[in-house]
Amino acid sequence: MSAKIGQPILTSGQRVQQQPPRQRPQHLCIRPLTVYDLDQVEALEASGFDDAERASREKLKYRLIACPELSSGLFVREFEDIGAEAVEKNAPSANKKTKKDKDDSDDEEDDGEFILPPPRSTVKKETLIGHVIGTKMYDQKITERSMGIPKLTDDYLPDSSVPGNDKIGHIEASRVIGIHSVVIHQNYRGLKLGSLLVKDYLQKMNQQCVADRVVLIAKSKLVPFYKNIEFVDDGISDCKFADSEWHDLHCVLTHEEDEDDM
Repeated sequence: MSAKIGQPILTSGQRVQQQPPRQRPQHLCIRPLTVYDLDQVEALEASGFDDAERASREKLKYRLIACPELSSGLFVREFEDIGAEAVEKNAPSANKKTKKDKDDSDDEEDDGEFILPPPRSTVKKETLIGHVIGTKMYDQKITERSMGIPKLTDDYLPDSSVPGNDKIGHIEASRVIGIHSVVIHQNYRGLKLGSLLVKDYLQKMNQQCVADRVVLIAKSKLVPFYKNIEFVDDGISDCKFADSEWHDLHCVLTHEEDEDDM
């Protein structure tokens, strides 16, 4: 008797126990990143890139302070276990019926007692499993200076006295967003969370009209992924970041409004 590699040899009466299909985790949340997420962002960056390709903590901190609205994080949220009694206890007394109220409403239809949730967030933990990190940039394509950090003042602003400093790092007046990092934690890959995160990012940048163009560099194996989400391959990049060959890609933001917008 023989069997294909990876398949068990079965005797009479035995059946293969199928592994349950992988599913997206519950309670996913996409929100802008802040500098308070720095530790998780740095850890995720370290897990997703080689030493030569990952952004330093200093660069990540700069980007999350200079333009947090241009970075998105994909989180799995965990909530406190709030039982019915705890919910009722936290509900304002105005929403609770007294015995007299109930007696007076005997002739009325009873739709059930409305109880408000606790007057605070019940989120107890957010675990970062994916992120997109971006800045606005002086150049039309990713360059070494677009990925850099300008000389900063004590107020964490670009020092205007330094020549060429106005072309390095985040340029607020620019209409071009450069994406410097897209990563999904290895435990959650294969669930199409990367495309979910990037599509959400592009939609938000488009709706907010903060830029007209989004650019990035990617290795050849990832070009099809980006082409499937509306990026155009502009060929081999002049940027030799980490001594590697990259492709320039861009996506035009159209700012088209939905017909059903209010």
